[in-house]
Amino acid sequence: MRPNLDTSMFSVICEIENCLYTPEVELADMRRHKLVEDIRTGQLEQVRAVLEFNPVEGWCNDITEDVMRTAFPGHDDLPDRSPEDWSDYEAERVECRRAGITARVAA
Repeated sequence: MRPNLDTSMFSVICEIENCLYTPEVELADMRRHKLVEDIRTGQLEQVRAVLEFNPVEGWCNDITEDVMRTAFPGHDDLPDRSPEDWSDYEAERVECRRAGITARVAA
């Protein structure tokens, strides 16, 4: 079955120890409501950017602020907040080395 690429898809860029990465996501989960849910529940943390794109039409938009406002609706001061404040789990974060994860960067 061929996927329909002529549709809006969503991707997120996160950060671990000054290393930006895009979490692996199933094609079916590249939907706005799923992304908002994952950010709200803490599945995605240290979000630096949220992108909406359409591969067939060849466009991409940065919709970070809109998605963060949807994920955290009670925060009217969101634009003035730093990205580190977007997650409710900031105090529970563990550095990747302490969690037993080897940090590797591909060049």
